[in-house]
Amino acid sequence: MNINTIFLFLLVIAAYLNLYFTFNKIRIDKKKTKLPISSKEWREKLEDENFRSWVSNRERLKGKKKDK
Repeated sequence: MNINTIFLFLLVIAAYLNLYFTFNKIRIDKKKTKLPISSKEWREKLEDENFRSWVSNRERLKGKKKDK
């Protein structure tokens, strides 16, 4: 068996492995779901909601103190 034949087999195997990994990566990328909102935006939204509820509770408690 000639050395060129061995290199040719290795080249063919490398080409098929490259094709396999490329198609496998494409298939995996299709399965991933895209989130409608990023984690940073979600955190900001929660902080904003918490702040609004804190302000409304503070105003409500100030109103109760004035009533007493």
